[in-house]
Amino acid sequence: MKDIYELLNDINIDENEFKEMEVSELEKAKVKNTLKRSINKKRKMKSWKKNVAVASILVSLSATTFGLTFPAYAKNIPVIEDIFRFIDNGRTESSIDSNDVKDEEKGLYYNYKKFSNEINITKESNGVKITVNDAVFDGKTVSITYSIESEQDLGENAFIDSPDIEGVGAIGGSGKTTKIDKNNYVGILTLSNLEETKLDIANIKWDIDSIQNTDNQTKIQGDWNFDFSLNAVDSTMQISDSSSEQNGVKLNIEKISVTPMSFIVYYDQIVSENISNKWDGVDVELEIKDDLGNVYSGEGNGGKGTDSYNMSLSKTFEKLDENATKLIVSPHITLRDYNSDNYSSVKVSKDGDEREITLPEKSGKGKEEFVLEDIVIELKK
Repeated sequence: MKDIYELLNDINIDENEFKEMEVSELEKAKVKNTLKRSINKKRKMKSWKKNVAVASILVSLSATTFGLTFPAYAKNIPVIEDIFRFIDNGRTESSIDSNDVKDEEKGLYYNYKKFSNEINITKESNGVKITVNDAVFDGKTVSITYSIESEQDLGENAFIDSPDIEGVGAIGGSGKTTKIDKNNYVGILTLSNLEETKLDIANIKWDIDSIQNTDNQTKIQGDWNFDFSLNAVDSTMQISDSSSEQNGVKLNIEKISVTPMSFIVYYDQIVSENISNKWDGVDVELEIKDDLGNVYSGEGNGGKGTDSYNMSLSKTFEKLDENATKLIVSPHITLRDYNSDNYSSVKVSKDGDEREITLPEKSGKGKEEFVLEDIVIELKK
């Protein structure tokens, strides 16, 4: 039986009658990886089922475009050169001229590849290859990109343990893994030093002993160990000590650190006793723009404090416009109660026994939102 490509070649089509269909970079990346794998196996395909599996990746392009736009589309499929940008917004090429990309499309990690270190260390265990691709340290946060190749499906969002920063006891962070093809993934991890000590070098120790398929809660056990060091990129620090307060919530901007690819805002969240007695939780979200009209996207690095109300935190934002002279910080406050839809109770396990502890009920119901007065920070040049 002919494979799908031979069948397409047998169709007589006037290409002038059709238009190519716009697809996202994520779809392109997925198709490229599938094509690469399927072409290598082309001569081995004997059964109808295998041919259907190869063709199924194109279903999302619609029945109309299936045999029409594919020839022109296939030859232009890009490679994922920059995982930082891919995680941000699906872009796969690191060579795209920044002048051709709108500011709102760039994202937090748009400039990270340029200032990162190529690690390119691969470890294989139990049918799974994990590669640490690139990493960068801005003096506060380590950002690491990685890729996974597996002999079996790991679900839509494979979960792996986070690394450690040697000598740092308090670490915050986040992670994201994206499936780009059957059994192939790319991801990014961030680790933030929550302690006051400043590091010039981050020594990373990443010992992974399992990968979890979060779809079915199964695990693949293995041994993937990585050790590497990162020098902090050049940065400048500016002390701020500016604050805004309203309705029992105060936000104080301590300092700002500016690096070649980002800037970090360090701030304190201070909540009055009246608010903490009434509400279960207080969320502070910083929105930042500059005097040129640029609006900056960012990601929280976590924090620490005496309780969940009074915290010292930081948030990393995308590259600062070098022509900006002011930052305008708008603190958005949300007061919440924990109800049956979220944090009504917690399970505690001890000696194999589980029990539920119901959280104390407070008078605040639903949520209350307000915005503190803007904090304007003059940038030092």
